[in-house]
Amino acid sequence: MSLDEKQKIVGLNNHILKTHGIVFDKDAAILDFGCGSGRHTYEYLDAGYRGVVGFDMKDYVALRDEADRRHFCFSGSGASYRIPYPDDSFDFVASTSVFEHVIDQPTAIAEIARVLKPGGATLHVFPSRWRPVEPHIFVPFGGAIQTRRWFSFWARAGVRNGFQRNMSVEEIVERNLIYSERGLCYPDRDTIEGYWRNDFGSVAFAEPSFLEWTRRYSSVSRLAFPLVEAVPGFLQLYRFFHTRVVLATKPIARRGASSS
Repeated sequence: MSLDEKQKIVGLNNHILKTHGIVFDKDAAILDFGCGSGRHTYEYLDAGYRGVVGFDMKDYVALRDEADRRHFCFSGSGASYRIPYPDDSFDFVASTSVFEHVIDQPTAIAEIARVLKPGGATLHVFPSRWRPVEPHIFVPFGGAIQTRRWFSFWARAGVRNGFQRNMSVEEIVERNLIYSERGLCYPDRDTIEGYWRNDFGSVAFAEPSFLEWTRRYSSVSRLAFPLVEAVPGFLQLYRFFHTRVVLATKPIARRGASSS
């Protein structure tokens, strides 16, 4: 498998969905939530999904062609998570490594529920709060421990991300404190589940199917996948210390609708 194929999100998402009995054809309306540069939106387009749209709060997209702009949309209103599409617009909404940056998660989840069609699905992969190395600031357990003393200890120990190499310890500490407050959000499992259950009829944590697919190219998944069934409690440890995968479906019948 080439590096390009390893990076494809389409196969991963389709595998997780199929494992849970959900299949979408290539005419499906798909929203790439938190699309960033547009990488995953383009992966869907390259795979033949012409109804994909990438959404983000600001325009960070690296367009291949100006004509591709029709496949992207933005909230355009500061910190708003408002998706500029009508209710019930999409069959599938997905994100990868996005929700750890969503500060107001209940509002974002409610907005995803609004634009998702009844019976539609939404899938989100993001790092866990207690991951041993927080993947953005590189501070050990930086998703859970976000104090000045903790950040100072690791900055003095030489821990820096790629944007901090020439900064002083004091600058790194201040940057990490600000970023952890404004750019990172790591609720615990019960809080995450509560957020999603508030707007969706069915919510599942889908890490086993995530591991099954990513073991093709991830050494961590290759090691972890066989342990899920072999070691009691290992799946809970993986969720707690590494990755969470949330799969939710929107009820076909709207809440509050009366039946005849």
